[in-house]
Amino acid sequence: MAETWKQWLGQTVNEKFHLCEYLGGSGHSAVYLADSTDGGPQAAAIKLVPENSPNAARQLSSWQLAATVSHPNLTRIFGTGHCQIGGAKLLYAVMEYAEENLSQVISDRPLTESETTDMLKPALEALAYLHARGLVHGRIKPANMMASGDQLKLSTDGLRRTGEPISDPGEYDPPETTSSPAADAWSLGMTLVEVLSQRLPAWDRNAQGDPVVPETLPAPLLDVARHCLRRDPKLRWTTADIANRLHPRIAVRQAQPVRRGGSLMRSRYLIPTVILLLALTGFVSLKLFNHFPKSSIGPSQATEEVSAKRLTESQQVGSAAPSSEKKQTTHREMQSSSDTFQRSAATPSVKPLTIPSARTAGSGVIHQVLPHVPPQARDTIQGTVRVGIRVSVDPSGSVTDATIDSPGPSRYFANLALQAARQWKFAPARGAASVRTLRFEFSRNGTEAFAQ
Repeated sequence: MAETWKQWLGQTVNEKFHLCEYLGGSGHSAVYLADSTDGGPQAAAIKLVPENSPNAARQLSSWQLAATVSHPNLTRIFGTGHCQIGGAKLLYAVMEYAEENLSQVISDRPLTESETTDMLKPALEALAYLHARGLVHGRIKPANMMASGDQLKLSTDGLRRTGEPISDPGEYDPPETTSSPAADAWSLGMTLVEVLSQRLPAWDRNAQGDPVVPETLPAPLLDVARHCLRRDPKLRWTTADIANRLHPRIAVRQAQPVRRGGSLMRSRYLIPTVILLLALTGFVSLKLFNHFPKSSIGPSQATEEVSAKRLTESQQVGSAAPSSEKKQTTHREMQSSSDTFQRSAATPSVKPLTIPSARTAGSGVIHQVLPHVPPQARDTIQGTVRVGIRVSVDPSGSVTDATIDSPGPSRYFANLALQAARQWKFAPARGAASVRTLRFEFSRNGTEAFAQ
């Protein structure tokens, strides 16, 4: 079947997607690098599955489910449908292209403790997002941990709803037959052992014991692996438990069902907000994927609000005095400070930097604009907040459109970067328009930006 897949190179799917490179496949599917012929996503991957294959219906349902989620650490599904190539009827999904996956890295060497911890942070954030919505990943393994640009992303090829059966279980699947967050925890534990030792733990699916986790694994990762690989799903650690073990001073709460309008619904925002407070970075270290820059941790908008609240509380303590008049004055000062922070957060501004910085030298940038971050907002930053903005540049060098490519952990800083990116100017170029990616890095010491 692989030879058949390769023979389709150069074909076009529904006159929209040109199959330009065969990336790999099996007897049931194939993945290609595809170019869009109608202005669609550039550097997209397209997966083809025979329409008459046993799992075709479930695969299409999974793709359609994946198209409804949006998270910086989950690969995007741009579209799905039916097509026909060389007389074969197929299903297809167009998805975000990833340059590398974790299985390619560990085939050469195991990960270090630091690299593995960096890998776990964005993976836990993505899983918490799915679990809070009643979804499970269903296929956690190194091959489905992708590197896209400077971010680690989990594939969304096998998303399913909690409670769906696990058909045809593989070596990363748990002993039970039903999908659940606990099943994802098991697969994460198997993956954790493999990336650290280059082999899966020994276990017998038909026996009653837990898998044997190598004692040589570094703590606390050894502890995490053991608690994920408990045969009883009720005894396995959740994403919150794992995050708390890795960062014991800050615990992540699980999303709790809330009653709204008489019906039981899961909170849509609790997990993402609390996870962001934990500052689980969405970036992968330079050590993990050699050509990707090291990222740090940034705040969420919830962090900004908490900082403003703490600012007010500290002023209340420091300004206590027996005089009622002084108390009233202090209250007005506190209110003014809080109002100033809120106005600053609501109305982001930018400042021009007409001379490109050293980081943009040689990239064709002739006019660079950096966002202006109010001191109150900058004080909320822990580490570095990294934001990616994709801009369309016309032949004259002007930015004609800008979109958020990777928002980072805070929508506030992402909007600041978006507004600034629209004002950049590049050297005129001959020929057609181009697409650039601008990277903004916010820290307490200042803001930097560079073009790719």
